[in-house]
Amino acid sequence: MSFNPLAPVIDYQSMLNRIFWFTTVSALVAAWMLRMNNAALDAWLRQIDFNVEFGGSKTLPMPGGYLFPALAVGILTRIFRLHARISDWLGIRETFDIHVIIAEFASQLGIDFDALTHEQLVERRHTIMRQAFYPYVSGSQPQIDSKLVEQALDSWSWFWVGIEATVVFVFAGLGLVSSGTYEIGLQTFGGALIFAAVGLPAMRNQCRRYAIAQVRAILDQPARAAAVRSSFAEFSAQRLGSRRAA
Repeated sequence: MSFNPLAPVIDYQSMLNRIFWFTTVSALVAAWMLRMNNAALDAWLRQIDFNVEFGGSKTLPMPGGYLFPALAVGILTRIFRLHARISDWLGIRETFDIHVIIAEFASQLGIDFDALTHEQLVERRHTIMRQAFYPYVSGSQPQIDSKLVEQALDSWSWFWVGIEATVVFVFAGLGLVSSGTYEIGLQTFGGALIFAAVGLPAMRNQCRRYAIAQVRAILDQPARAAAVRSSFAEFSAQRLGSRRAA
C-alpha cells in the first residue's frame, strides 16, 4: 500500500489506498475534536496515549489514543468498503451508470433512451456495463486513452473520499452533540451536510464529464460502436415480446 495519499491513481487498488488514508486523517481530526470536548472519552483514551516505537529511536508523531482509533476507522472502512456500501444504499453508482453512461451511449447511437423503462434499465445495467464499458476502460492496458481512464479514476477517488469524510464528520458532530457540546457539534454536523450538498455534486459533475469523454472515446471506432449497440439489442427484443403478449 502506498503511503502517499496524493500518489497518482492508476487503478482501483490505488484508488482504495487514497480513500483509506484520507478517511484515516478525517477520523484522526474527529478523534481530536471529540477528545477535546468529551472529558470521559479523553480519560478513557489516555490509557493508550503512549508513544509507539518501531525500531531504534523512531516513534510515531502522535500518541496512540489519537492514532489507533483513526486507524481502526480507516481499516474498517477499507475492509468493508464503506463508500461502496453507501453507494449501494443510496443508489449512487446505479443512477450514474444508467443516467450518465448508458444514457450517453444511447444518445450517441441514436437509441431512444426515454422509451426504455426504469425496470428495463436496472435489469440490463450490469450487462451493458460489462459488455459496453468496462472491457474498454479496465485493466493495465485499456483500449482507450489510459490518461483519460486515470483522470476518471482520480475524480471518483476524490468523490469517495468526500463521501467517507462526510460520514465521519456527521458522526463526530452527533457525538459532540450527545456529549453536550452543542455549538461545536452542530457546526460540525452542519458543515458536513453543507459539504455533502455543495461539494459532492461538484465532484460528481467532474466524474460525469470524464465518463462522457470515455463513452465517446469507446464509440470512436466502428467495431466498438457495433459491439456496444449489440448490448442494447435485448431492449428491442423485450419491447417486441411485450407487443406480442399484448
